[in-house]
This record gives sequence, structure tokens and C-alpha cells, in this order.
Amino acid sequence: MIIRPDYIEAIKPFIDAPLVKILAGVRRCGKSTILAMMAEELKKRGISSENIIERRYNEMDMDESFTAKDMYNDLKTAIQDKGRCYLFLDELQEVEGWEKVVNSLLEGCDVDIYVTGSNSKLMSSEISTYLTEPMKKSL
Repeated sequence: MIIRPDYIEAIKPFIDAPLVKILAGVRRCGKSTILAMMAEELKKRGISSENIIERRYNEMDMDESFTAKDMYNDLKTAIQDKGRCYLFLDELQEVEGWEKVVNSLLEGCDVDIYVTGSNSKLMSSEISTYLTEPMKKSL
């Protein structure tokens, strides 16, 4: 893993801020690595591994019929009864309707959300139209 301390330092001020942290970029540029480094940063701060929920939505073993509702139910189950949780959602643009899931979780649960994506929809400025007002600031 190539350590990227400048990226982590740029994200640190936004830890626990009530907005979704979006890491967007071309394929294979290190977004997933930055998520892994952020998870390590949280562990250094005393956050239990149990409260760090990581999901990759571009894996070959992901069921092609996996829906936004499935995503929501999975994440709700994963955070249930744990207190504050940190969600690391990698390549979530693979799930149609992910925006609604992220909105619902941010507004209704005690979570801090970090996402990555590489397609033009996720990287476009139009993303702000999908996310609620407190979530419009991204990295």
C-alpha cells in the first residue's frame, strides 16, 4: 500500500462532519487505498473495528440483482446497536439508487460516511442534486 499522508490530512478536518465525504477519480488511482488508510486513522483514534463498516460494490461475487433496498438493509443491520459507525462505501455507483440510501442513513442514523466512485455520474457536479443540503460539500 502506498501511503498518502497528504490526502489523509486533507480529509481529517471532515471526520465526523455531517456530510458525505466523496473520493472521486479515475479507475486505479488509489481511492480504495485512501479509504483503507482512513479506517486505520480512525482505529488510531480509538474507534473499534466493529464500528467501521466497509463495503465494496464492484466485487465479482456481488449479486447482479442487488438493489438499493438491499444495500440499505445490509447497512442498517451492520450498524444496528453499535452507536456511532463509520461507513466506507467503495464504488457505490454500481448500485442504482445509492443516493437515496446515503441520504437515509445520514439523516436517520448515527453514521459518518465516506464513499468512492469512478464514473462520470459520481464525479459530476450533478451529484449535489441527488444529495440533501447538509451533504453537498465534498472533497
